[in-house]
Amino acid sequence: MLLMSFLEKYLPNTVLKFPTQFFLILIGGMLFVPLLGSWPLFDWDELMPAESTREMLLTGNYRMVQIDFQPFYEKPPLFFWIQALSMKIFGVNEFGARFPNALVGIATMLLLYNIGKLVFKESLGVLWALLMVVGVMPQFYFRSGFMHPMYDLFTFISVYYLFKLSSPDEFSSAKQQRKNRWAWMFASALFAGLAALVKGPACIVIIILTSTVYLIVHRGKLKIELSEMLGWWFILAIIIFSWLGVELYDNGTRFIDGFSGFYRKLIGTNAEGHGGPVFYYVLVMLIGFFPAAWLAFDSFKIVDADSDTQIHFKRWMIYLFLTNLIVFSLAKTKIVHYASLCGYPLTFLAAYYLYQLWEGKFKWTWKQTVPVVFMAIVFTVAVIGAQVLAPRRHLLLPYLHDEFAAACLMAPVYFHQKEMWLGVFFLISVIVSVLLMQTKHLRWGTYILLISSAVFFNTLLIRWVPRAERFSQHALIEFMQQKRNENCVIETDFRGYAHLFYTNKQPREALTHDKTYYKVARIQHAQGVLNADTTLTELYRKNGWVFMKRK
Repeated sequence: MLLMSFLEKYLPNTVLKFPTQFFLILIGGMLFVPLLGSWPLFDWDELMPAESTREMLLTGNYRMVQIDFQPFYEKPPLFFWIQALSMKIFGVNEFGARFPNALVGIATMLLLYNIGKLVFKESLGVLWALLMVVGVMPQFYFRSGFMHPMYDLFTFISVYYLFKLSSPDEFSSAKQQRKNRWAWMFASALFAGLAALVKGPACIVIIILTSTVYLIVHRGKLKIELSEMLGWWFILAIIIFSWLGVELYDNGTRFIDGFSGFYRKLIGTNAEGHGGPVFYYVLVMLIGFFPAAWLAFDSFKIVDADSDTQIHFKRWMIYLFLTNLIVFSLAKTKIVHYASLCGYPLTFLAAYYLYQLWEGKFKWTWKQTVPVVFMAIVFTVAVIGAQVLAPRRHLLLPYLHDEFAAACLMAPVYFHQKEMWLGVFFLISVIVSVLLMQTKHLRWGTYILLISSAVFFNTLLIRWVPRAERFSQHALIEFMQQKRNENCVIETDFRGYAHLFYTNKQPREALTHDKTYYKVARIQHAQGVLNADTTLTELYRKNGWVFMKRK
């Protein structure tokens, strides 16, 4: 009873209200769970945490993150602990590695629905929850074994409770207000600490910068007392040092040195070749969060009917979006999911626009029609183009200057011409939804746009992600799986984790004469590897990978 009382008071309407939240759970389950383990984990971002979790389970060492049974100082342990629980239940496999993020996706829908309902109305909450998951980027991440969905969720919750701290509370007594504020401060610090234990201190930077922007724009009126700030930092320190202190005691500053070196590389260099222009993440948002990204442009208008709390919440979302976008745009390393936190405020702004459209405060104009239809045409052309080019891939070879990419492109992957109709169906559905919007059938237009987007991107992911895996790494994973029960050692000339996870590598042992030694290299480096080690002989090459064995 005490737990339920706490949840009802301090979390945004977390007690499930049927049927709305039941259907949100059902929608999330249908989008994220089916075929979750149907294709191998991708190297690096899925295989790295999965391999570390596998080694935790194998060694029983849950305190130290390790890779190849050596300390791995780039990541904190919380995600691995949660993934280990999933693997305990479902096995050390693809489904077990990805299931936590499916739950994160469902939890995200429920959270956004409840916050939207609490701050605005139920209709905005529903729109926000749906807009957050219909795009190709969130659907992919909530079906993955990546660490970012959990990190983003915890960071967003921390920012949400800072908004609660900064908002006026006119309906509670002074005593109750103070009690509420300390609870919100505790919740914000707690989730900031959890986010830091998932992926590192970048979340703290984003949270502090967002709060600072709010403070500057509103001329110092953050409405957070010094004691609350100190309490926030104190709770955050306790959470982080509950693990970091043990790590420092056992290993000294090696963890901090390795961790800080990793972040310096990401910020100051083009790490592992992942570079891009300064507008890289703008393009990621426009494509990955369709249709939300294209509906958010008119959401910045001021609506007189909004209460002070609603105005404050909208501003927090704008500051969070801009802070996260600018910080990662300025970093030299550009990886798609580094700015995925932007999806929370971006989809809110889109939901806010649709909500005000339904309320008659905004109008649907050509500024929405043109980009939404244009992007639908782009997606449709991409789907049809892939079907047309698939049997004619050899025509692209003269334009590829990377030998490995060219070899991967010629992997035996087949496309079904009937899938062209998927793109046609999507385009027609978007056009129908836009026509309904223009003729004042706003709700039906919205429903068709959201449903068609969810079906299109979900079907696309289920059909195309396994093909992307076959193009990129299937031959490598296939070789590793074949050697799973063989008494052998496998090394690679590139950084990766497939040879650890898919061979079920055991704790490091001294090499003995009865172990077979294999080496794997990308095609452009294979001859150099053979020249450097004359004891190696080539077994075969497949789709850009060269497999060698010691004589």
